[in-house]
Order: sequence, then structure tokens, then C-alpha cells
Amino acid sequence: MKDVPAQPIAETITPLRTIKKKAGSDRDRFKLRYRLKGLTVVCAFILLIIGGGWLLVFLSKKSFLPEDIANTPSPVEAVRSEKTIEPPPEPPPGADSAQLELEKTGAEQNLAKYLEAKGELDQIAASEWGEESYLEMTELGRQADARFMEKQYAPASELYNRATILAAELADRTMDAFGRLLAEGQKALDDGNGTIAQHNFSVALKIAPDDAVAQQGLKRAETIETVMQLIGSGQQHEANSALSLARSDYSKALEIDSRSEKARLGLNRINTLIKEEQFQQSMSGGLAAFHRKDYKSARTRLLKARSLKPGSREVSDALFQVDQAIRMSGIDSLRLAAQTAERSEDWQKALKSYLAVLDIDKNLQFAVRGKERALEQIHIAKRLHFFLTKPQVLESESQLKNAILLVMEAGEINPRGPMLNARIKKLEHLVEVAQTPLKITIESDNLTRVAVYRVGKLGRFSVHQLELRPGTYTVVGTRDGYQDVRQKIVVKPGLQSLRITVKCKVKI
Repeated sequence: MKDVPAQPIAETITPLRTIKKKAGSDRDRFKLRYRLKGLTVVCAFILLIIGGGWLLVFLSKKSFLPEDIANTPSPVEAVRSEKTIEPPPEPPPGADSAQLELEKTGAEQNLAKYLEAKGELDQIAASEWGEESYLEMTELGRQADARFMEKQYAPASELYNRATILAAELADRTMDAFGRLLAEGQKALDDGNGTIAQHNFSVALKIAPDDAVAQQGLKRAETIETVMQLIGSGQQHEANSALSLARSDYSKALEIDSRSEKARLGLNRINTLIKEEQFQQSMSGGLAAFHRKDYKSARTRLLKARSLKPGSREVSDALFQVDQAIRMSGIDSLRLAAQTAERSEDWQKALKSYLAVLDIDKNLQFAVRGKERALEQIHIAKRLHFFLTKPQVLESESQLKNAILLVMEAGEINPRGPMLNARIKKLEHLVEVAQTPLKITIESDNLTRVAVYRVGKLGRFSVHQLELRPGTYTVVGTRDGYQDVRQKIVVKPGLQSLRITVKCKVKI
């Protein structure tokens, strides 16, 4: 039977990577990096096997029988069933040096994997949270080192493999350990134990240096004992009814640690007691001012009381009495102001007074009628102002009609003061002027067709007369074979007559 070249029996373990990302996605990223690194190592190992294969065919004389391989326990079973293994018997004198060199190479490769895996675990402080698994891994590594130094390379390689398997299993539990460290750190914070809290959060940050929860926890742990002392002092002041001192202590505790629930609850409790005390003071001061008929001061104090206790029926009743008193005095003064404004024809001011009355009581009829009266006067005044400041708009037929209607409407309004009457008369005069036509004479040559925009076509003639209201007009002359002529004329009020010539003289 031919000798079969011996092959090293060693399980390939992918090295883990250090976790440096935030909790939540760190575990998946850790595994991905672990697998990529492992793939690289496997490829390198395969290349080494291929490169040395030709030598093994000729030099190896030792082979593994199938029953030997079947009876060999897996590295995982070996790790879980025992922590040490007995060294195999010493190789017989003259053992094949090539086989021994091959076993040494395999042991060195597995040593490198183990050292890389252990180094990455050490970077994330696995010794602090790995407990028995970490101790078991390092013990296997120590035993493997001893076998390697004794040149028992095959057992050393297997031990390194088993240690690397434990490292991978430990790496898979990294995020579980991270969560446990955060929970234990938070419990230590709640108990006021800064030392334990600092330890747990510090270890957690070695796993995930950028984790905000761990960073915040470590920061809180550094001051938690001072915070607990302030909370205790605040509780003592609270028991002695020294509310201001208690609030000061709770506030200082929150300034140091804004996430302290005990300090927050204490401060909320003290603020409630202080608010009740302020409420009683405001109510007493408001009622006293009401009896002195100092309604403004009474309302100010009662409003402060309502801000402290919005749902208080006591405050609502007191405010109603104050508002009623303010209402009665305010209405009379506003009514007097509105009447004064009407007499001076200051309708904007009158409207403002009536609206203020309606804000107090929207059903007061004198204010309702006064508002309507003021709005009518303001509307008429605005329309009059438009025509009086822009009389040129009366050149438009439609605007002239609007002005005539406005004169009629304004003449029926009541009351009419002297200022309104003067405006009406002025507009009447402008309307009269705008309606008075002026005589216009147009000369032509009996060959040019003449048209006046806004009037119509006049045809051919030598002399034509027409009457036009004040305004701006455009006269156009056309003649076949000649260039058109265009002339603008402005008919101003007061002109006696106007003469223009329209002839097409330039041939095309």
C-alpha cells in the first residue's frame, strides 16, 4: 500500500476585529470584519499548502488512517470537555524532519491567529467582562505555548485552535456584555455608587468608544456622589419647611447632573409648594385692591394667581367681579370719547372707541349703531378723497358716472359736518367742469380720412367741428399711398376753442 502524504489536522479560525462603533449596529459590523479577516488568512494558508505540497509527496512517510481521524474530537468539544490535554509521546528518534517542519508551520500560523484574536479582545477589555471564558482561553494559550517550546507542534497547534475558537465565541458575546455593563452602570448611578458606575461605563467605552450613553454615564458617575449629597441636603431642608434652601440644593444637583431623576422630582415637589404659597399671596393682595377700587392692581394680582393655578374657580369668580367693575367704568369713558370724535368729524377715532366698547360687550346697541355710522362716513370720505386728489380720472366716462353717483350718495348721508359739506361741493364743481364740452375745429384736405379715438370716424372733409369734454384724445389721419399721421390733443377745462390740422402728405 502506497504511503499517503501526511496532512496537518488543524481547524481554521477566522480572527475577530476590535469593535469601535456605537452600540446597536456594532455587533454586525464586528462579525463582518471578523469574516473578511478570516478569509484573508485562509487564502494565505492555502497558498502555503500548495507551495509545500510537492515536498510532502516525496518526503512524508507518515499517514493518518480514517479511523484515527474519526476518533479525533473537534476543537470545540475538546474545549468544553477539558481544559488541559496530556502531551503525546515523544516522536521516535529519526522522525521525519519535513513532517515536523510542516507541523511547526501550522502551529505558528495558528499561534498568529490566536495572538491576533486575543489582542483584539484585550483592546476591548475582554478580561474585564469575559470572566471564565477569557480565563479558559488564556489558559489554553499558555498550555499551547508550553507545547510549542517543547517542539510538540501538533498539540500546540490544536491548543491554539481551541483558544481561538473560544476567542470567537467570546467576541460574539461582546454586545451582550456591553448591554450588561450599561445596565449595571445605570443601577450604580441610581444607588449613588460612583466608583462602580465609573468602572462599568469605562469598560463599556473600551468596547464602543463613541457610544453616547456610556459617555454620558461616565460623566455622571464622576459627580454622582456630590449630587447625592445635595439631594440629601435638599430633603432635610424640605422636611424643615425651608423651601428656598431646598430648591437651591435640588437646583444645584440638577446643574451638575441634569439627568438625576431624584433631583428633578425633588425640585418639582418644592416648586409646587412654593407656587401654592405664591398663589395665596396673590389672591389676598388682589381682593384687597378690589375693595379699595384699585381695579387695575386687583386685576394684575388676580391674573398672576390664575397663572399659578389656571383652573381655580376662586380666581375666576374674583376676576369676574373685577372685570365687571372695569367694564362699567370703561364703557362710559369710551362712549364719551366717541361722541367727541364725531363732533370733530374724526371718524377713525370714533370707530376705534366704538370697537373698544364692543370688545367689552358686543351687544351694546349704541356702539353697534356708532360703528356702522363711522364706517359709512369713512367710506364716503375715502371715495371723495380719491376724486378730489385725482380729478383727471373724470375724463373717463365710467369714473365720471361714479363721481356723479357719489355726489348724490354723500348728499343723503347723516350727519353731515362742515368738512364733509365742503368736500361734496368741491366734487360737484369738478363734475360740472368735466361735463362741459369745448369746441374743437379740425382742418383737412378732403383726401385724408380722419378718426378720433373715443369719438369715432369723421371721414374726409376740409373743415369739421365737434365738441369734446375735457380730456386727452388721439386724432388719426389715413390716405392710400401715404404715411399715416397721428396727433394727440389735450382738451383742458376753460379753453374757448382749439384748432388742429390733419393731412397725410408723405408718400410711401
